[in-house]
Amino acid sequence: MERAKRRRVRIVDSLEAARGLFAPALTRARDERLYVAHLDAGRRLIGVRLRFAAEGEPIDLPVRGIIADAVALDSNEVILAHNHPSGDPTPSITDIETTRSLLRAARPIGLTVRDHLVFGGGDMVSFRERGLL
Repeated sequence: MERAKRRRVRIVDSLEAARGLFAPALTRARDERLYVAHLDAGRRLIGVRLRFAAEGEPIDLPVRGIIADAVALDSNEVILAHNHPSGDPTPSITDIETTRSLLRAARPIGLTVRDHLVFGGGDMVSFRERGLL
């Protein structure tokens, strides 16, 4: 009898779990990157999408692309994470405004934006902890 391959299920149900998912890729990155983790109803990771910024440009938050991926993956929640190569993890006005645009677009399809994390200089800022979501 052939054994079925077991896929490791990753649960992302806390800030620490989200930090553990994104920190290895974002704490040392020299270019700006945006990751979007897609989660199912049990907060199991079902997909991660990555976008790079153009050299010297800030990262673009692709609201339409995130919504399209969420529909394609049948996501219940997303967690965004990006880095500020400058070393300052403070969310910019643009970070806040585009995240709010995503919140408005996600609401009608029942998609929850669980958090948006910004990494920089070895630190991390959570939009949820700061009351920005």
